[in-house]
Amino acid sequence: MRLPVLLRLAVTGSRLDGFRIALTTFGAVLATLLLLSAASVLAIEGDADYTNGLLAQPGLRPGVVAALMLLGIPVLFFVGQCVRVGAPARDRRLAEYRMAGATPGQAIKLAATETGVSAAVGMVIGLAVFLIGRVVLDRADPPRPLPTDVLPAWWAFLLVVVAVPLGGALVAALALRRSTLSAFGVVRNRPARAPKIAPAVMFFGGAVALVILVSTSRYLDGGAAWWAAMLAFLLLVVTLLGLVLGGAALSAMIGGRVAARAKSPALLLAGRRLVADPWAASRTLPTVLAAVVIGAGAISMRAAGAADQAAQSRLYGSDAGPVDPFYDRAFALAQLAVWVAVVVAAGGLLVATAEQILERRRTLAALSAQGTPTGVLARALLWQTALPLVPGVVLATAVGAVVVRALYASSSYTQDVDGRQVTVHLENLTPWAGLVVLTLGTVLVTMAVCALGLLLLRRATAVDELRAT
Repeated sequence: MRLPVLLRLAVTGSRLDGFRIALTTFGAVLATLLLLSAASVLAIEGDADYTNGLLAQPGLRPGVVAALMLLGIPVLFFVGQCVRVGAPARDRRLAEYRMAGATPGQAIKLAATETGVSAAVGMVIGLAVFLIGRVVLDRADPPRPLPTDVLPAWWAFLLVVVAVPLGGALVAALALRRSTLSAFGVVRNRPARAPKIAPAVMFFGGAVALVILVSTSRYLDGGAAWWAAMLAFLLLVVTLLGLVLGGAALSAMIGGRVAARAKSPALLLAGRRLVADPWAASRTLPTVLAAVVIGAGAISMRAAGAADQAAQSRLYGSDAGPVDPFYDRAFALAQLAVWVAVVVAAGGLLVATAEQILERRRTLAALSAQGTPTGVLARALLWQTALPLVPGVVLATAVGAVVVRALYASSSYTQDVDGRQVTVHLENLTPWAGLVVLTLGTVLVTMAVCALGLLLLRRATAVDELRAT
């Protein structure tokens, strides 16, 4: 298939296809801005005059770059979720191409090209926004709030120009890798395997081992401490993997319990849906849970630093504040980044909710035609999101807080002061208020964003949707 024909067929579709293209373009804009921002930080050389110490000091810039790259993870999941919007209509369009003689590989190539073109358009928009914002936000005299006086290297620009469209196309190809499109509009999905208990074992076993290791590593010296730190990092990865991969098993378990004890139609519908498709939540919840783990860790580290400095102030009779302003700003920026990640991840859940409504519109219309109120269907969709979300967020908050708390296994330590040993007591090591705000705030923000998807419900329950295929 020639390239001009491929491009023309890829961008041809209905309004729903246009909505998918617009969402993918928006995700590509976010990814481009994040990558170019990280490249700008990398372009700073030596000591620089910026208002933010994280940018001014060379040793702290890699952490800023790592944070920006981590923010790209929820954006990647968002783009992956956008690819699935309007999948039935796209499958019918691709089936028409199959009847005209296209092979299954060419059909998947068309879908990947559509996403790649959308990502390319988003890349161009993001690049324009970056260059314009660089001029608008620049200050003539230092110190500058942002590194607007440097440009990323030419190879960084080239990497972004190539990586964003190519990454979008690969995400689309991977999303369709389990499907085989026939010429009659039938999508034969491979049978979904039942959720396994292994991720839950990984999570609980990794969390317990991590707490024990971190609690005892303070008594190690030299090479043993270095190996303990590496092992702790591996255990943290195992724990996080168990948390994000165990979403399907958690959804199936919760759905079965709720469906068996449901006292309302909405809960019954939500529970049965979680049992029937437990993998739906596991596609979008991992980004929210990962952001919550990092946020809980940052809040706990901030509280630990405040407790340590407050103890030092009491010891030396100093009137210094509870936290060094530099580190306080660093933790504040980290928490802001976490909330940005939560909002982006909630956007992915919004797209997932809209996708479920569009894909199940015939079923929803049938339920409505049989007398099920629209309010019951709306509450069922919200319960379907909330039931796995709430325990997942609670567990993610506990992981982030417990790991940091394990670093301070003892609330007191001995310090040499003027030749004598003095015991320093740390108070308020666990920031209960901050952790509660993080947990409740994440749930409320996520549910509020997901509720926007219910705007499509009334149209999806119309009688004429009974003819949908």
